Amino acid sequence: MDPSSTAPITEFAIVVAGFTGLVLALGSKDQTPSPVVKLRTVTMLFYAFTAAFGSLLPTLAQSLGIAEIWHFSGYVFVALLFANTLATVLSSRILLSPSERAELSTIMWSLVLAGNTLFGAMLVLSLLGMVGLPVNGAFFAALIWQLVLSTILFTRLILQRQRMQKLNQWLTLLSNLTVLLGTRHQGPRNSDHSVLQ
Repeated sequence: MDPSSTAPITEFAIVVAGFTGLVLALGSKDQTPSPVVKLRTVTMLFYAFTAAFGSLLPTLAQSLGIAEIWHFSGYVFVALLFANTLATVLSSRILLSPSERAELSTIMWSLVLAGNTLFGAMLVLSLLGMVGLPVNGAFFAALIWQLVLSTILFTRLILQRQRMQKLNQWLTLLSNLTVLLGTRHQGPRNSDHSVLQ
């Protein structure tokens, strides 16, 4: 496998990160994002940038003249996966209160931790020669996994924004109805008061 074969992953990861910035910029006009949305955004960017920087590792190794391009890339990417998983856990502890952490999806949380552990272990076993999977194949699969995670979180971010917009529309409608009903309710009372005067 040629080191430049990971270039499409770099491009895709950068596009996901860029569109996230666009979604956040549009969303900031409406309201301040909740801490849970901030955490989802931060973790999504972790995965997108891990995929982007990880996909550049083979090219970096080649430019540095490292003979074992895929082994170098694999070892560095295992460290990135570990750091990414640790950053996800720490971010949830720093950005969220215990009650806000309860809002997080258990399925998504399990998917992130189990997936990163599984692909990291597969890459380590491949690097140590303990499985028949070639190192470049395991490396490529781990990169794709990071893209899958970032894409899932990006989709959830967009759906969350749409849900919030619908909720805001319903709340505005309810508020308008309350004002309208309150005005109608107060109307006769004011006219009775003026007649008594």
